[in-house]
Amino acid sequence: MKINQKAREALVIGGVCATSYLAVYIARNVLSAVTPVIVENGAFTKEYIGNISSLFFIFYAIGQLMNGVLGDKIKARYMMSVGLLLAGASNIVFPYILNTPSVAKIAYGVTGLFLSMIYAPMTKVVAENTHPEYTTRCSLSYSLASYVGSPIAGVFAAVMVWQSVFTVSGIALFVMAIICFVCFTYLEKKGVIVHNRYKSLKDANVKPGFTKGASVLLKRRIVLFAMISVLTGVVRTAVVFWLPTYYSEYLELGPKVSAVVFTVSTLLISLTVFLTVAVYKLFRSNMNLTLFATFTMSALCFLGVFLLRTPVLNVAFIVLAVMSANSAATVLWSMYCPSLKDTGMVSVATGFLVFIGYIASSLSSTLFAKAVDVIGWGNLILVWMGLMVLGSVMMIPYLFKKKAI
Repeated sequence: MKINQKAREALVIGGVCATSYLAVYIARNVLSAVTPVIVENGAFTKEYIGNISSLFFIFYAIGQLMNGVLGDKIKARYMMSVGLLLAGASNIVFPYILNTPSVAKIAYGVTGLFLSMIYAPMTKVVAENTHPEYTTRCSLSYSLASYVGSPIAGVFAAVMVWQSVFTVSGIALFVMAIICFVCFTYLEKKGVIVHNRYKSLKDANVKPGFTKGASVLLKRRIVLFAMISVLTGVVRTAVVFWLPTYYSEYLELGPKVSAVVFTVSTLLISLTVFLTVAVYKLFRSNMNLTLFATFTMSALCFLGVFLLRTPVLNVAFIVLAVMSANSAATVLWSMYCPSLKDTGMVSVATGFLVFIGYIASSLSSTLFAKAVDVIGWGNLILVWMGLMVLGSVMMIPYLFKKKAI
């Protein structure tokens, strides 16, 4: 079977983006994967780790907002390559400066800033330079890569001393920085990638400018999807970050077993993309019904987590809850964001949505660390369920509308 030229181009662009994003998510999940060992050894407390992770998310969120704007002005090969390179360096340095906690905290936060240079420009280059038939597939490929990054980080944590996990993830970022720069440079010379194919809002039949741009995005329901970003961001990032500790403390599995269970859990969570596609097809490509169904499914699964303390069942339900929430996130990142390409603001819109999601993740990560000691894991599970119920309620007014944007 022959692959046509458009499909080959999409395969290369999508492949580079997916592999780069895999390296990003390995690096992002390293601290989470090694936290049980660090806490058990007494090197640092949960509260300190929570503060570091929150600072990372704050830097990452602010960076997404800035880099979303820059991504519409600077070529993706520069944004992505520099971000990968600098994140690799800071990731390698981090474990060796932990004897000065304040400096280490800033270094890990800066890692988040560098990693924030990847997603918005990547979404833009895919949306603007792949045939519409393949755009969603490319977007789903790096969504899949983001889910696979967690179990790979878990495997590294299970077989290496924790300091080496940071080194290996840093090297992976270095390698992808080089590959990204070389491949995108070649594709630009061949005319496959053209920066700013949609040069301005003139392509959307409106005059350029902030007010007009905001008006277009409001009509495309950016506020609704910002709320979806907040709700799914908390589960996708903050809840998953604390899963190893949850397994170790609440289910009393211990650090080593928790690391293995976390790896298996995140491996199963990586199948989210396939769940999303199945639900989306079930509802005949209706984005609104898909979002309502996935939020509702997540809420019901979190209820199961609350009611069932048996480790096997508890883990099964929490995995399903996270997968369902992540399915809603996949609709946002892989379907909604690329659909904005005709506005010429894919990068800035994506950066804004990621910013909103990670500010929520940052705040919730710190709150979760403190809430465990105050209200306990059981009541915290009810909070997670409540967030998903809110998502379901939020989608009810749109259930009978065919168009989601």
